[in-house]
Amino acid sequence: MKGRALALLPILFFPASAALAARKRPNVIVVDVCSARADHFSVYGYARDTSPELRRLAGEGVVFDNAVAQSSWCRPNYASLFTGDVPEEHGMYTNLPGPLPPFERPLAERLKEAGYKTAAFSGGVYLIPEFGLSQGFDAYVNLFSTSTAGRVPASVDDTIAPASRWLEKNKGGPFFLYLAVDDMHVPYHSDDPEKYDPGYSGPVHDPGTLSIPFYRAYNGEETGYSPELKARAEDFKKDPRNLKHLIAHYDASLNYTDRRIGDLIRKLKRMGLWKNTVFLVTADHGEMLGEKGLLGHTQGLYEPVLHVPLLLHHPAFGRLAGRRLSQQVQRIDLMPTILDFAGADYDPKDIQGRSILPLLRDPSAPWSPYAFAASKRDLAVLKDLMLDERVVRTARWKLHHYLYKDRFELYDLLNDPLETTNVADKHPDVVSELSYQLISRMEETRPHAPGPSREVPQPVSLEPPYGPKN
Repeated sequence: MKGRALALLPILFFPASAALAARKRPNVIVVDVCSARADHFSVYGYARDTSPELRRLAGEGVVFDNAVAQSSWCRPNYASLFTGDVPEEHGMYTNLPGPLPPFERPLAERLKEAGYKTAAFSGGVYLIPEFGLSQGFDAYVNLFSTSTAGRVPASVDDTIAPASRWLEKNKGGPFFLYLAVDDMHVPYHSDDPEKYDPGYSGPVHDPGTLSIPFYRAYNGEETGYSPELKARAEDFKKDPRNLKHLIAHYDASLNYTDRRIGDLIRKLKRMGLWKNTVFLVTADHGEMLGEKGLLGHTQGLYEPVLHVPLLLHHPAFGRLAGRRLSQQVQRIDLMPTILDFAGADYDPKDIQGRSILPLLRDPSAPWSPYAFAASKRDLAVLKDLMLDERVVRTARWKLHHYLYKDRFELYDLLNDPLETTNVADKHPDVVSELSYQLISRMEETRPHAPGPSREVPQPVSLEPPYGPKN
């Protein structure tokens, strides 16, 4: 509900410091990498050196070790970034077209009113204008096309090229540039897909394998796909080399994306913009790569999907270079944070997220112990609009509540970060505490559930979003 604080701890709000106020208003760039799970970044401890450029960025900025997505797929997470509100509030958790609710004033609109030039460049399906997230952008370029073979997302190169031209024209600033990078979404685009597992020959090289329909069949979802596709998924499972090679493709895509982000950072430095630019790298959600017997992000709110990277370079906080912060921050927190960076006025009661600026000023500042996420399973079917997957997460524990399962799932993230063992029966006190928090959260967001408060239109003809029907 608008105006109701969702955090249970007192929220501290700070006016802009004199030092920040005295600076020229910073440019802000957000690089949002679709399907990027934090634990496959070398900067988060992954064994493969997948992200050397972001490791260098971490040396100049701050790494958040516990950043949490708001949902398991693109559209609700994009809307949560732009509005600072949870999916239950903004209502964009279905694949139905339409605008944001009229009570939402998204980030780009607020920054534009504050004197910022605003632009967004993307290549994925859920940022096409029909999905209602272009509000407030002076320039809004989406390169996804349903006529593309396989309907795959546009590459990071195609996305950055027009963004670079826009930067050249608007480098006088202040500007807000949003870049959605989709190379890590299936089919995991890269310039060297065999980099980490050369010599393989098998079904991963079949274009149909790297597709949403195949992943749904692999996951056992009842989506109406053919028995042949389901049989192919079962054959894929029989040889562990197939999953190993699919993961290698994913990691190669991350490495490719990392290099392109590094190129962009070097360009900003050559242009003389780096010293007055806030540069933020995150992900709308992650990706299951065989955990729980699942691929992709169409089912479940497990850590590979919800734990996302968050790296921040801010020229006013050079003293924090190389610092890692362990507090849980949520995707909804980014919107008020950016408004604070820009010196834009807003009422904190109108945004459910919480600015992380206090954490940058004082990394030991008290913080809410809870993070939440919610999602709609089986969007391809749309049997109803009810959100049916919900979780609450603390620094140690994570409780899952799925309407289509008959019991809670509880995981000890400290000792079991990939959630392999459900310990709900062993810790009824923890289940009781977290289920109370989850139910309280559901009550607070009930006014806008389920779905948009308007006549439901027909879905855009994008089913399945990233691949031909089988």
